[in-house]
Amino acid sequence: MRIGLNLLYLIPGIVGGTETYARGLLRGLRQIKPDHEFFLFVNRESDRLIADDDPDFSKVVCPVYAVNRKNRYHFEQIRLRRYVKQYKIDLLHSLAYTSPIFLSGPSIVSIPDLNFKAFGNSMPLSRRLMLRLIVRQAVIRSNKVITISNFSREEILGQYPVPAEKVVVTHLAADNNEVMETKSDDEPGDQNLPALTLPYAMAFSSSTANKNLSGLIRAFLEAKKKHHILQKLVLIGHQYPVENDIQGSYGYKDIIWTGYLERRNVLEILKRADFMIYPSFYEGFGLPVLEAMTVGVPVICSHAASIPEVAGDAGIYFDPFSIKDMALCIARVAKNQLLRRELREKGFKNLDRFSWQQTAAQTVAVYDEVLQNNSFRHSREGRNPVLLKNR
Repeated sequence: MRIGLNLLYLIPGIVGGTETYARGLLRGLRQIKPDHEFFLFVNRESDRLIADDDPDFSKVVCPVYAVNRKNRYHFEQIRLRRYVKQYKIDLLHSLAYTSPIFLSGPSIVSIPDLNFKAFGNSMPLSRRLMLRLIVRQAVIRSNKVITISNFSREEILGQYPVPAEKVVVTHLAADNNEVMETKSDDEPGDQNLPALTLPYAMAFSSSTANKNLSGLIRAFLEAKKKHHILQKLVLIGHQYPVENDIQGSYGYKDIIWTGYLERRNVLEILKRADFMIYPSFYEGFGLPVLEAMTVGVPVICSHAASIPEVAGDAGIYFDPFSIKDMALCIARVAKNQLLRRELREKGFKNLDRFSWQQTAAQTVAVYDEVLQNNSFRHSREGRNPVLLKNR
């Protein structure tokens, strides 16, 4: 059967976790090689996502730029269904929140999380309202909804009037190939990497409210002042404004922002960290937790949302709303090398629960179920879906 993957949202290097999801799913599909033909509907920014002569996927470059959300939404809702018909797609899977509402054939939509509802106030009102409308219709009208954690599944079921069996979980995974491609510690460093003095802890810098950057900085400074930890804090990403009282605090000079880094360099810095801190209030999955474990870095993290589901027993948890609790956990791990070694080993074991091959296999099982149900429905109605499609 012909499966269409709607990747019109994907802007390489910009959309973050949903790009990782798409690339990981494609990698898993290559590994399991299901008995389906795959057509990737991409925008102009993503025309190099796969080669033109890729043996596993056919690429359809659509005349739209995703950077213009209004045009992309319009293309997806109005024009994409014509491409679906032209390429005789049996099932369309839209991988990021939205899908064509008035599609005539079977469809699946992936809803990684409901962050636009939980922390949507940072979005422009027009975009927030548009997402609320389109995502709701996508959830209701699609044959199945795929999400990436049991936490997100419960969120979706709590927000939309759909039966429980309609929402399916397929966990994400870390990319072990990326780790294997990074240099060993004794190889010469990348000249573009910032000069970092060991020891340090690391985290990701972000301006979005759910990432809890301000809380992390305050907790680190408290751990410095009250518990006298040796580690600096390396924040991967751009520097964002922080409150004035933070800038003058004891230990602030030990906070280092790297600025934007290429993916390879992110992993180089991550794997040299004593531990990673993941302080989010809200996540649909929490992929950096697995990425840290892949390179043998201990994780201390928030006990909120999906994060415990991902970290399992391999993380040290704190209350992200409590600066004191965060600081205590940071100090506990920073000062205990034996604990860090134990967390490292637990992290490696935790990774066994996740793989892109498993994600792909579970996704294909959803495809097969929807296609079988659609074929059964047509047969009961006295119609042959193959003949109908070729009219």
